[in-house]
Amino acid sequence: MKRIPVLLLLAFFLTAGLAGCKADDEKIVIMEDLNNPSREKIRAKTQTDPNARHILSVQPGIGDVRQHFDNAYGENIADQEISRYMGEFMIVTFEAHRAVNVQYQFAYHPGGELSDKEIFAYLDERIPQDSIKVKEVNDGNLDQRIIQYRSNSLARSVAKVSFRRDEPGTFTVSIFKNERGKVTATVSLGQAR
Repeated sequence: MKRIPVLLLLAFFLTAGLAGCKADDEKIVIMEDLNNPSREKIRAKTQTDPNARHILSVQPGIGDVRQHFDNAYGENIADQEISRYMGEFMIVTFEAHRAVNVQYQFAYHPGGELSDKEIFAYLDERIPQDSIKVKEVNDGNLDQRIIQYRSNSLARSVAKVSFRRDEPGTFTVSIFKNERGKVTATVSLGQAR
């Protein structure tokens, strides 16, 4: 009979020891969360919605704030970091509330198909008004056109870190036509690689 209380006592200490380890594990996870907060928490603390009164281009585009996109293009049907406007037509990546990458899938343009001239006019309205073309590369084999620009207003409006290692104010327009003739254009901060 003495064995049962000893076994119970041993089981109690073993359970208490394991429970203590579990509490330490939970404490470690909590401390890691405090020391390494998620990207979302960092963004929430460091990103304040800029009070931008004017847009950089004729229509909201690269470098403009989320509020301007919402007002011009309607409801965002995705999340706050990568937004979708006008169905699948416009996909916008935001960083610090500013558009750092905008992809236009012209196959999904709500108004129907556009000619090449209309596509270039559409894109011109959505890049900063003070943009200066730096260089252009055409790849006839891939039916791709890459145009690099520089904009002082973009350099002043968008955080330097958003340009990564490129010179602030630089951005690239890449236009690609697939084998079915469908055009996709991407306007992104920095230089083409």
